[in-house]
Amino acid sequence: MTAVYLPKILIRIFMKKLFLAAIILIAAYNANAAVNQIRWGTTGDPFNGLTITWSNTGSTDSIAWGYTTSLERGNYAGVRRTGYSTAGFFAYRFPTVLPDTTIYYKIWNSATSSWEAQKTYHTAPNPAAKKFSFAALGDCRSSPSILTSVSDFVTARRPALCLFNGDLTQTGVSASEYNTFFSAASNFLEQNLVLHAEGNHDATSPVTFSNLWNLPITNGTNLYYAVRYGNAFFVTINSCDPTNSAMRTWLHDTLTAAAADSTITWKVVSFHHPFFNVGSHQGDMDAYRTSIWKEFDDHGVDMVLNGHDHNYQRSKPINLNVSTSAPVANFGSGPGEGRLQIISGGAGASLYARGSSADAWAINIFNSTYNYVYCNVDGCTAKITAYNSSNSVIDTVTLNKTGSAGCRTVSAVNTSYKTTFNPLTIYPNPATSSFTLEYGATATGDAIITITDEKGKVVSTQKVNKSSAMLKHTQDVSKLAKGIYNVSIILADHRDSGILIVH
Repeated sequence: MTAVYLPKILIRIFMKKLFLAAIILIAAYNANAAVNQIRWGTTGDPFNGLTITWSNTGSTDSIAWGYTTSLERGNYAGVRRTGYSTAGFFAYRFPTVLPDTTIYYKIWNSATSSWEAQKTYHTAPNPAAKKFSFAALGDCRSSPSILTSVSDFVTARRPALCLFNGDLTQTGVSASEYNTFFSAASNFLEQNLVLHAEGNHDATSPVTFSNLWNLPITNGTNLYYAVRYGNAFFVTINSCDPTNSAMRTWLHDTLTAAAADSTITWKVVSFHHPFFNVGSHQGDMDAYRTSIWKEFDDHGVDMVLNGHDHNYQRSKPINLNVSTSAPVANFGSGPGEGRLQIISGGAGASLYARGSSADAWAINIFNSTYNYVYCNVDGCTAKITAYNSSNSVIDTVTLNKTGSAGCRTVSAVNTSYKTTFNPLTIYPNPATSSFTLEYGATATGDAIITITDEKGKVVSTQKVNKSSAMLKHTQDVSKLAKGIYNVSIILADHRDSGILIVH
């Protein structure tokens, strides 16, 4: 057999191409083995249950962290779970963290046996100050460049937390679409604690969507939950499953407790589908106005934040207990005051024009533009500003509760517009050790008697049963401080109250 000799120049070219091919293969391997999709969640609140999650192809990743660059708090194993593609998810839940503090951390990449670059995360402001901000956005789907732009503007404002109201991808099951979402929102997700609500596109696979996030578990699911922060209470529900009886019972009980808690000034509810809408999806939640929305009216919810319609809309004050066809005079949580609903569905999905007029009475502002919402809370004042994808202001509204007793109006279950007053007698008055309440409403059944002090703080709540025409109830007040109190009774759709002096 005759030997074949190649010229040296051809050998050098061949070896060079082989070397480049090896470099490309190594780079591709390292890219696939890179830690990515870092995001923050919580199983409790911004300080208790704070959780970091990331994706990687390894099997034994860990995290080292601390409040200084020395990562003095130590190194901890990440808890691995299956992801939506070949990479798995790792999660680490921090112990209680300090407010308004930088966390330094590194992630050990077990696929490459090396440490990733050090990163930082800044925790939320001290809740005792009752001064913080939060943001809301949703519906990115088809335009990752818009998502990057809008979410980076949000991140630059450093909100304490963000509400993302659904529809991350078009199909809800595509690994490549989720990869695109995580890539486009990487800066946003790495820097912000985000509370997610499921959208109708996400609901194609609720299991996949639920598995993405570490969020509070309620009745075995993280598709609805509540988070307390400062003087605000954030409730997320799943509008993709509005008939869920367990969720609706939980919502009622949760808002009832929040309405009775005098330390809660702001009650914010977020979910995907809006109740009032002059866009393409008008009417999607009409069937639940007398059930789910009524919970908002009955318990004095302040803000309702949604997505679904790809535009920006702000409502007038809405209280269906007062009127189903006209706004009320003022925003607020008290009887007769109305809810503020905002649709912020402009994080990248194709925009919708104004269409339906059925809810025109309820909508104040409409703007078919990409957008996000930023709310600055300062105690008893909340200033809400909407920005477009150029970061220009498109709307602003301020809610002010400084005129309310205790910096808020305490609302209660089944509060409705007051048209009649029932006879209520309190004696002896002034009282020293006890008083007797006589109430002559025609209705019977369970009644709630609540006593609040001059600052609006609830000092006593009792359930009593009214089985006849006249309720007579005696109550001990010997442990109450001297002062003036408001005694209210709620029965069916009536609320009546009177003044009690304790001396």
